[in-house]
Amino acid sequence: MTRPPMPPAAMIAAFRRAPRNPVLALQAGKTIFDGGNTRLALAVWSIGDDLSQVSRVKDDARAPDELRQLSAFADEKLRDHFTALHASAVAEMEAQTGDDLARIRAAIWPLTHNAPFDYRTPFQKPVIFYVPDLPAMEVTPNELIAWHRPLEDACKTIGEEYFTVYERGIGELPYVPGDTKSPEWQVLSGDLAWGSIHLWKEAKPTDKLASFPRTAAALAGADLVRISGVPMEAFFSRLRPGAHIPPHYGLTNARLTVHLPLQIPEDCAIKVGDTINVWEEGKIIAFDDSYQHEAWNRSGRDRVVLIFECHHPDLSESERRAIEHSFAVRQNWLDNRFTLTGLR
Repeated sequence: MTRPPMPPAAMIAAFRRAPRNPVLALQAGKTIFDGGNTRLALAVWSIGDDLSQVSRVKDDARAPDELRQLSAFADEKLRDHFTALHASAVAEMEAQTGDDLARIRAAIWPLTHNAPFDYRTPFQKPVIFYVPDLPAMEVTPNELIAWHRPLEDACKTIGEEYFTVYERGIGELPYVPGDTKSPEWQVLSGDLAWGSIHLWKEAKPTDKLASFPRTAAALAGADLVRISGVPMEAFFSRLRPGAHIPPHYGLTNARLTVHLPLQIPEDCAIKVGDTINVWEEGKIIAFDDSYQHEAWNRSGRDRVVLIFECHHPDLSESERRAIEHSFAVRQNWLDNRFTLTGLR
């Protein structure tokens, strides 16, 4: 005898007990969706996707047809939701500013977009956020970076501060964490061959920031990407002799990655798209890391650069605010999933 389906309340209770069970996440979400609580169903599927990749079950030929259909259904609804979330965030900013934000309205969150799309520029493939109508350039000429000169003038001061603090043993961490699962990063996973000292990370100051007051003062005049006034990220990057950062794509073409070179031995370079660029001490390189890029140190000394992100110079202030708002709205929804589902 077939067991009758559990009611939505029982399904969400079961999901709370075993949120890493992909079958339960798919079934609970569908039962809750059919019961009319779309918001809760989306939260269940989204958490299930984070914990057990329920949206990929549809592509698993070994999975039962019923589960593959459920996975495809959940994936479709999640894509529609996130695409609509971006549209509503931009509409809010248009209403607030009175500006036409067509370029940002047409932007895409590639991992969750609900329609086919093509990247328009060879070698450019941002992972998280893509503005198709934004001018594409591998490396932006320094004359287009209004604030670059004062930062370059401070390079010697920044370098002296960094090497003094480093020699005291402040400690650095592998840039690629040891628990990284991505195959392309295994060669550097947990390895100080590519080490970093973060001043800000994920829009929060680190415990290292107080050791670099002169660097922080110099960065205050640069156009760092900020959230609520706090820089998203800035760090010293040390690449040891023989180290190679493999080809990869960055998160978005709405930002540029800026390198201020502090120590550059021979036989070190960064390739962006199909162009090889050689760092020059004291001269910034501002490049679009949504292009495929890689870097190497084939010398016998460490390469050291200060790295942070700035806004794409072609973006207006209203467009920047709209992008930040879209990111914030998305993150707010992701944070609220756990309250909605009763999970911590």
